[in-house]
Amino acid sequence: MEMKPFRFNTILNYRKRLEDLAVTRLKEARNAQQIVLLKLKNAEKQLSQLIDDLDALQKEPLSILDLIHYENRITYMKKNISAIRKTVKEKTDLVELERKNLLRKTQERQIMESLKERQNKAWQEYLNKKEIAMLDELAVTRHDFEI
Repeated sequence: MEMKPFRFNTILNYRKRLEDLAVTRLKEARNAQQIVLLKLKNAEKQLSQLIDDLDALQKEPLSILDLIHYENRITYMKKNISAIRKTVKEKTDLVELERKNLLRKTQERQIMESLKERQNKAWQEYLNKKEIAMLDELAVTRHDFEI
């Protein structure tokens, strides 16, 4: 029974789709991370502005209610910044996870491509040996026929 080559095209196409999906997921994770980082930067800027405003207002007489309002707002902003930092950490971890996933998918596809190349080379060597054997047999038959 003659050996037939296994076709890797379907598997390689599938691996390429997985790799493309991993690239898309990494881009989405990075975009989400950038959005949260921007949100953190804005919140920190607002907190800084709020503290500066309070410092400026304290140079003049300030009612207790206004002072309490500013202090409550500053406390709220600090909690908000803490929550945003936690989200930034989660998004950063997700980006790292997606980056590793992309790396793994790329390596798997490259392994399959090299396996395909080796298999194609082995198949070509098999065909070459078969052709040489047929030519040898043809030469022997022709030589016997001439004698």
